[in-house]
Amino acid sequence: MNNKIFQVFLIVSLVLSSSTQIIAQQKISLYNIIQDCDLNKKDRIVENDGSTYIYEVEYPELWYYPAKNKDVNKPAVMVIPGGAYRFLSITNEGISIANWLNELGIDAFMLKHRLPNNYDGPCKQAVASNDAFRAIELIRDNSEKWNIDPNNVGVIGFSAGGHLASTISTKGKLGLNKPNFAILVYPVVTMNIEVQKNGSGTFNSLFGDNPDQSIIQNYSNDLNVNQETPPTILIHSDNDVGTPPENSISYYSALRKNNVPASIHVWEDGGHGYGLAKERGTIESWTKIVKEWLTLRGVIN
Repeated sequence: MNNKIFQVFLIVSLVLSSSTQIIAQQKISLYNIIQDCDLNKKDRIVENDGSTYIYEVEYPELWYYPAKNKDVNKPAVMVIPGGAYRFLSITNEGISIANWLNELGIDAFMLKHRLPNNYDGPCKQAVASNDAFRAIELIRDNSEKWNIDPNNVGVIGFSAGGHLASTISTKGKLGLNKPNFAILVYPVVTMNIEVQKNGSGTFNSLFGDNPDQSIIQNYSNDLNVNQETPPTILIHSDNDVGTPPENSISYYSALRKNNVPASIHVWEDGGHGYGLAKERGTIESWTKIVKEWLTLRGVIN
């Protein structure tokens, strides 16, 4: 094969590969009508250095990534990217995570949820959690069509996405919109001012100025753990300045007090916002640790 023919063959192969990835992803609307909080909202998407960020959401969606090596009644995980409730880090904490889950034989659903920072009043606290609850319900409602075990539906959340994942873990209803297991990666959990003083972005996006103390406590998810909270693994770095590891530690302590199966791993390095953590030091092993935990829990073989 001469050089020119090889180049053409390579280009065609890349195009076909990209087309396969696009076809594999299905975008599923969460609602069939405009929601009360959503007048004059538009999708606002920013591309930067090969990564995609969504700053405003017009139509909340699930992006479905089915695993290729899937069996009947396979597990599913909803992926919630971070971004301080101001944006969604789609590439680093969304699509790449969905692809990793697919490698484990898990169907992945990335949640494109509405962002509290774009709302005022009660809508600030309502939009993201309403979308997450609705998304879990949709996955379970369609579990037979997608060959998913409705009793093996988990969630993975990063940073503010970890806050949303812990919100539905503590506030959801069993068998309806509460996940069966949770993976929280450098999550925002507590709304304690002292813990959040260096990483107030999520706090401000969710509450705005001068929030009522009872609302803050209601969304401090370490205070809302009970015996129905699902088994959880927490991943964090000791040198995470923006979202200190006290967030994961407080949630882990609450899980233990309520006899909920739990695991916590805090690495010395890594910082914040590392996604799969490729070439980020020892923290890169977090996916291996989570895979072992998923096997221990019987989520995967």
